[in-house]
Formats: sequence, structure tokens, C-alpha cells
Amino acid sequence: METTVGRTRQIAIVLGSGAGMYLSIGIVLIYGFSVFVVPIAKDTQWDRTVVAAVVAPIAIVNGLMSPVVGALTDRFGPRRVLTVSSISMAIGLIGIGIVSHSLTAFIAAVVVASLMGAAQTGVPYTYVVVGWFSARRGLALGVMLSFVGLGIATVPPFLAFLISVWDWRFAFMAAGLISMAITLPVALFVIRDPPVVRGPDRAGVEGYTVRRAGETASFWLMLGAFFLNYFAAAAGSISLPVLLADRGADPAAAALVMSLVGLSFIVMRLGFGALLDRFPPVPLTSLAFLSPVVGHLILLNSEGLIAAYVSAVFFGLATGAEGDAIGYLLSKRFGMRSFGKLFGINYMALTMGAGLGPAFLHIVAAGGTRYDQTFMIFAGVATIAPVLLMLDRQTRTLTR
Repeated sequence: METTVGRTRQIAIVLGSGAGMYLSIGIVLIYGFSVFVVPIAKDTQWDRTVVAAVVAPIAIVNGLMSPVVGALTDRFGPRRVLTVSSISMAIGLIGIGIVSHSLTAFIAAVVVASLMGAAQTGVPYTYVVVGWFSARRGLALGVMLSFVGLGIATVPPFLAFLISVWDWRFAFMAAGLISMAITLPVALFVIRDPPVVRGPDRAGVEGYTVRRAGETASFWLMLGAFFLNYFAAAAGSISLPVLLADRGADPAAAALVMSLVGLSFIVMRLGFGALLDRFPPVPLTSLAFLSPVVGHLILLNSEGLIAAYVSAVFFGLATGAEGDAIGYLLSKRFGMRSFGKLFGINYMALTMGAGLGPAFLHIVAAGGTRYDQTFMIFAGVATIAPVLLMLDRQTRTLTR
């Protein structure tokens, strides 16, 4: 497949898709939301636990929409989907800044923005890269998805800066305008639909239908592993700014921890993508999925700021590995016939884990459970993910 497109076009597709992922809805409204919690609660006097828990409906909406986005991508191609969603995501983010004058209006605006930006995710961008690459697919995914780490490292501190200079409402509106300024030109001028047959039946494309994939143990074990890994890793990483604020860190230092998450995320995306092309992917992914266990155990055994920064690195490693592995394993195990739908379903698990994990952590801690007990719970949950991946023989024996 790679002979059908020039090397320059390949590079442009990977970098353009990466630029789109840099300001995807997950970066702005899930990872970026971490720096909004304390300023919003302080400015409005709304309950901080409720504000922090708003990340859960963000993730639920995006998660539930992921299979729909996957189906639309299979049917119409990623370029059309990304063009429309770039504009609608911007409108949704601007709307949060305009209408959020009560807690109810704020929650409603955030949910609507999540819905309007639901297609600015890894579903169509991964479809583009997987569709254009066969050899060096892991490396191409790693390069593209490393921009997510760059977004995690730089977007939350930038949003924190906007909040400190103006206010949190302006920061949401600015995020909407900036995101469209980047993602719309990418969709219009860089993204090209891969040469995969589109249509209702896609009978000429090799691979599994959704129904056939759903009848395999591999599909459900991967789904569970992807959910639990991101549930545990995001619970730690997205909650770190709030945890650091409770430990006495100033807002700048609290926001900086997300930069460490993002930097380790980038390193893992680039390195792990290349490793997937060289080593058995399932044992490699299972090993990487132990990272959240280490991160939570570090937080459990130390209350210092340095320990939080070190744990951020491990959480970044876990999320970085999953982003590469999910597209790679699905395409290897189930082919391209229903890749958009299958990836969308699994991306739903990933996204819902990213939202439910932090919300659950704050709720458990606010309910009287000490943070150290909470970290122990999440370390235990994190150990299940690699076990699930290794349980299925068909998945475990996949070769590079």
C-alpha cells in the first residue's frame, strides 16, 4: 500500500494527523480540564468535587460516540468527518465560555461541547494512518500519536496561563478558536482518505465484521484491558494537579506535572511504536500496562512533590503505550474491513476509562477514604489489564 503514495505524502499525512491529535477533544476537555477545576471552584464557589467529576460525562459522551464516529468514518471517510467536527468542536468550546453562568448551564455546555467535538479524536486520525501504512505501521502510529503527548505537555500549562491572565471562560473560548485554526486546515489540505473500499458492506476488504469480531474472546479481553489500563492511568495523571494543589504546590507547579505526563507519553509513543514493529506485540503491551501499578504505588508510599512528578512519568508511559497498541493490535487481529467501527468501540472503552477513572478517584477520596487507600485500590485495578491481554491465545500469539 505504501507504494501508492509518495514518501512526502506519507510524512505529511502522519504529521498532519499528529497536528490534529495535538488539539483533539481529549487534550482540551479531558487532560486540559485538570487545570480548570480549582479556578472554577474558586471563582464560582461551586463544589470542587462536582466540578472535578464533570470530566466523567465528557468521557462518557465521547466514549458512546466513538462507535458512531467509527461507523461514519468507515462510510464517508475520515476527511469529511474531520472537516465537519473541526468546526463543531470550536463552536462547542466557545459555547462553554459564553453560557456557563450556573453549574447546571456549565455541565450542559460541557456535555454539548463533548458531543460536538466527538469526532476530533484518535478514531478518524488512526484510521488515516493505519489505512496508508502496512510496513512501519507501528512507527507511523507512534509518530502521529506522540503529538498527543505534546498536547498533554503543553496545552494544560497554556490553558492555565490563559486562566491566570484573563479567566477560565476566556480560556475555553480561546481553546475553541485555536483548535479550529489548526484542525480545519489539516482536514481540508493534508488529510487524504486511504485507499480502502468504502460502502455499506465493504465486502471486498479483508478482515472481520463487527459481529464476527464480537464473537471472539480476543475482542472482549482487549476491550477490558484497554478500559482498565486507561481507567487506572488517567485516574492518576489527570488528578495530579488537584493532588499537588492539596499538597501545597502553587498553580504553575501543579500544571507542570502534566508536562511530565506528556513528555513521557511522547517518549513512549515514539519508542513503543517502533518496538511493536520488532517484537511480539501482546507481551510487550502487557509489560507496558504495568506502569500505572508503579505510578499508584509511588503515590501510596510518599506524599512529597517529587514522588508525584515521578509517578506522572509512569502514568504517561502507560497511556502512551495504549495509544499505539490499540490500533496496532486491532488491525493485526481483525483486519481493515470494519476497522473504524472496531476501533471506535475500543476507543470508547479508552475514553470512558479516561473520564471515569479521575472522577471515581475524587469521589472515593471525598467519601472519607484516605488518598493512600485510594491509590492502593487503583494499583490493584491496574494489575488486571495486562492479565486480560495475556489470557487469550489468539491475541497472545500475534506476530509483528
